[in-house]
Amino acid sequence: MRISIDLLRKNFLFLLIPCLIGITYLGSTVLSSSTKRDNTVVKINNLTHSCALLNVKKHKDHIQVSIQNNSDKAITAFVITSRMDPRTVFTFKEEFAFSEGDLVIAPGQSYDKLITIPSSLNRQNEIDLILSAVIFDDNNSEGDPNIIRDIEDNRSGQKIQLMKAFSVIERLSRLSNIEMGIYWNKDARNDLEAALNAPDTELLIKLNKKHLNNSEPYHESEQFQLGVQAGKESVFYKFQELKDIQEKQGTSALRERVIGLRDLYTKMIAKF
Repeated sequence: MRISIDLLRKNFLFLLIPCLIGITYLGSTVLSSSTKRDNTVVKINNLTHSCALLNVKKHKDHIQVSIQNNSDKAITAFVITSRMDPRTVFTFKEEFAFSEGDLVIAPGQSYDKLITIPSSLNRQNEIDLILSAVIFDDNNSEGDPNIIRDIEDNRSGQKIQLMKAFSVIERLSRLSNIEMGIYWNKDARNDLEAALNAPDTELLIKLNKKHLNNSEPYHESEQFQLGVQAGKESVFYKFQELKDIQEKQGTSALRERVIGLRDLYTKMIAKF
């Protein structure tokens, strides 16, 4: 009996040793793979003179960057670009102007961001990363003038929609609870849609668009149109929030939120 037990122990050890070797090999292989550094070379170009890209690191499907603001003004938007192929440019834009808070990159501060990159850019052995433009809180800017104009046009489109919506929201905020309940259920959505779909020319004049010539029809840029669409979507999202509040909490809660939205739009419109 003793001989049989010893034999079983020997057979068990004989089987256990290869298993341990295999586990050790797999563990070291996985660890090596997980800690393997990305060998992609990332070159940094900077078209601004008051800001910098720091701590740039390439990972599997994204790039980590820090935007350093060396100016004495807050940054309200920045754009980073990289060419994917001879005809296509990857563009990343961070826009703070329409944030509900007061998000900016303050003077002397940095802002960390993980930027997801497309597979075509991820496959490249060398990536040229360009800090292409920044816009400050006084509406001055640095960088590529075409990119800066795109940002300004996009902002104009969004701002115009907020200005249109503001007229309805402001009128709504001055109603009594009874008047508000009646107006909200009957005319509020139709009036908001009519306001958002009204022509833009008059408001463009108010915004002092430098390229608006009253003797010629205004040709809206693609970025302006995208801004208009983004503005509409934002307004209707807020309208749906108000609708949910009215249905769940009543007109008094609706009134409070309408006043809050009026104040928010006032602040956003005044930003630039």
